Amino acid sequence: MRLRVGIVSFAHVHAPGHVELLKGRGDVELIGAFDNNRDRGLYYANRYGLELLPSIDLLIRRRPDFVVIDSETVMHLEYVKMFAENSINVFCEKPIGSNIQMAREIKNIVEKHGILFTTGFNSRFNQDVVKLKEILAEGGIGDLYMVRVRIAHSAAIDRWFKEWTLWFGVRELAGGGGLLDLGIHAADLLRYILNDEATEVSGVVTNLTKTYEVDDFGVGIVSFSKGTLSILESGWVQVAENPSLSPLEVYGSSGTILRTPIGIVYYSRDRKAWIKPSPTQVTIRNALEDMMDSIKMGRKPTITVDDAVKAQEIIEAVYLSSKEKRAVKLPLQ
Repeated sequence: MRLRVGIVSFAHVHAPGHVELLKGRGDVELIGAFDNNRDRGLYYANRYGLELLPSIDLLIRRRPDFVVIDSETVMHLEYVKMFAENSINVFCEKPIGSNIQMAREIKNIVEKHGILFTTGFNSRFNQDVVKLKEILAEGGIGDLYMVRVRIAHSAAIDRWFKEWTLWFGVRELAGGGGLLDLGIHAADLLRYILNDEATEVSGVVTNLTKTYEVDDFGVGIVSFSKGTLSILESGWVQVAENPSLSPLEVYGSSGTILRTPIGIVYYSRDRKAWIKPSPTQVTIRNALEDMMDSIKMGRKPTITVDDAVKAQEIIEAVYLSSKEKRAVKLPLQ
């Protein structure tokens, strides 16, 4: 089955990677692109040999199997609505909304029109995370007590966002800064690892570098319904090209799992040893590949619009807790 795919905007830093992935597959036909910034659109269309269309309507009339929305976050709702109303499936970059209200509106639209929808929570497909889930499912460290995840990079320190990507540092276009941009991954990862929902959040959000007008770092303490406590750290102020940019720690009643530069290792009190398990080979590497597989197989994507909303709710609660200096109950009203 050959999939017809349209590109909507090259605003996001992940847009080039998405196009390169799609162009590298023999089962994909890129049928056109649209960008509300024509100069940006022309640059990338010429770079990748794509046809730049003058309107969204023309892309809709070409009836893609799905579109990839890589626009500024504030534009997501408008674009999702247009495609959903025309029964076109959507891959939308994260976060899906600039705030929880927008994310919920997108969810309502997606569910009303019954389209397939997913977002870029790629951590779920990482082989270390897949292996970690296997160890937990086997009871390898007993009851879960605490999880800590950090997803961060050095964007604020090294001034990554310039020119066409400068919108990442503008609150009106992005909705938030480093915590929203990367913390949304950490929030989804916590929900996925624990297979549970958050009930209360306390957090601190700050702007350490003052590089952009938005926050560049945040920490959340997140309680889950089964009693597990978690710590979420995300932002643009981590200089650590090696080892892994995404430390991950899981502590249980009879052991510990750590992500390290050599992959997942875990300590088992029952076996009285640190163990380096064989990595799990994954067939789907990211959410975009999962979207393609879901269309071909006639199934729902692994990551749903509900997952996107619930992760964003956790992050919004961190912002609210920091602003009002109190613990915030979930779900948000």
